[in-house]
Amino acid sequence: MSKNHSLVEQHSLALIEAIKAKISQSGSISFAQFMQMALYQPGLGYYSSGLFKFGKQGDFITAPLLGHLFAQTCAKQFKQVLEQVDDGVIFELGAGTGQFCFDVLLALDKLQCLPQKYLILEVSADLQQRQQQLIAELPKHLADLVQWQSQPPTEKFNGVIFANEVVDALAVEVFKYEQQQYLQMRVGYADGFVTSWEKFPADLEQQLIEKQLNLTDNYVSEFVPHLDAWLQAISENLNQGVVLLIDYGYERISYYHPQRNQGTLVCYHQHQANFNYFDNIGVQDMTAFVDFTALATAADACNLSVEAYTTQAHFLMALGIAESLGDSENDFENYYRLTTEMKKLTLPNEMGEKFKVMALTRNFDEPLLGFSFSNQLHLL
Repeated sequence: MSKNHSLVEQHSLALIEAIKAKISQSGSISFAQFMQMALYQPGLGYYSSGLFKFGKQGDFITAPLLGHLFAQTCAKQFKQVLEQVDDGVIFELGAGTGQFCFDVLLALDKLQCLPQKYLILEVSADLQQRQQQLIAELPKHLADLVQWQSQPPTEKFNGVIFANEVVDALAVEVFKYEQQQYLQMRVGYADGFVTSWEKFPADLEQQLIEKQLNLTDNYVSEFVPHLDAWLQAISENLNQGVVLLIDYGYERISYYHPQRNQGTLVCYHQHQANFNYFDNIGVQDMTAFVDFTALATAADACNLSVEAYTTQAHFLMALGIAESLGDSENDFENYYRLTTEMKKLTLPNEMGEKFKVMALTRNFDEPLLGFSFSNQLHLL
């Protein structure tokens, strides 16, 4: 056994012991509690530990890691917002490797539209360290703009809140609809993790009832509990500006389609998808698609306007991603590389339609450029 493999195994075992200790307090925990610990337990959870997760050597690749096009194109949307507000700030949630921040600041500098500050909220000390190392390579006037936060801004601010592939990593409750009632998946431990179905606590059951789902018997799926509380926490001090959320997901009618009767919850380990939630705990990613209708409902509760909704392809094309490809005759190698990157970001069988973009606004009335090709609010 390699030293690295041994460390990974020890790491997973330590997290399992922490989860077992939590289970022993009451006999079982909800799946949401299990998922929260598996992903975010301090020092041990998948996102809060130092185990590598991004890129070819990790478990998944995000849009900013494909190249510079994604951030350069988003910068045009940021510019529009920053030009309309006073002392505009960019606040990014879960900045991954820091590549998006790096690229978008370079792009905004070229556009002569820098924010007053670029705030990053990062739960992983390891990722924060990596981000700091990368940002330090920026020109000093750009690097000096970046600040790391342990919580959302505590004072009023204007600008952009940006979250790319963040909502899909929020812990979900798994439910089963059986004999006209909702049952909650519980996680226990007896020579291994075991699951059972029990009646939901009243407040969580009410959140499901309010969705007015029309489900068949034995339908299994999931939802993010208290989504409005999460959105309120990140946006309550936004005075004027835009919340821009990019993620893979569906509108509710598609999310809870009769044929999608086993939900969307999936794990990723070394770029392979699996449904073994209790294997490789703390070492594999665990994620569910986003119910964008639920996000829209949460926005209403948070005094945010649901301004726009479209596919990633339409968003990037509206912002002129194709204009960044360069000259095919004089620099074909670069043109080919950028075209390949654009295809991954925009083609329907890649990220183009699977990923959606939602804009929530507060005290901001100007039509957003990224939604000028297509605004699909009617689907929500």
